Amino acid sequence: MNETLQRLAGMMDMPPMGVLGVSVCNDKEAWRYYIAVPTSKEKTDFEEYTVPAATWAVFPGEGTNQSIQELERRIVTEWLPTSGYEYGDAPDVEVYLNPDPQNAKYEVWIPVVKKQ
Repeated sequence: MNETLQRLAGMMDMPPMGVLGVSVCNDKEAWRYYIAVPTSKEKTDFEEYTVPAATWAVFPGEGTNQSIQELERRIVTEWLPTSGYEYGDAPDVEVYLNPDPQNAKYEVWIPVVKKQ
């Protein structure tokens, strides 16, 4: 793990306890992907992004980086259309509970709102 990622991981002090991949894509700002941790500590030389409150559908998974992409594809193409929910106005969040690239344990958090 490189020094920057070690410093970032050392700031983690709130749930969910994992390294986060936060994908921000909306009408108000350009697409951004943050590698982040949940923290209440003072941010010295890191950019801060606050994930807005939302209702989340959480999907656990494990495997390689290809398996997380497959899980995300299945959520959007299989689960979401039949779930009674639609995408909410918040970023997608990947929570890497064990970031080993060959045997990762993760969760995919999708913001959702009940369909009207």
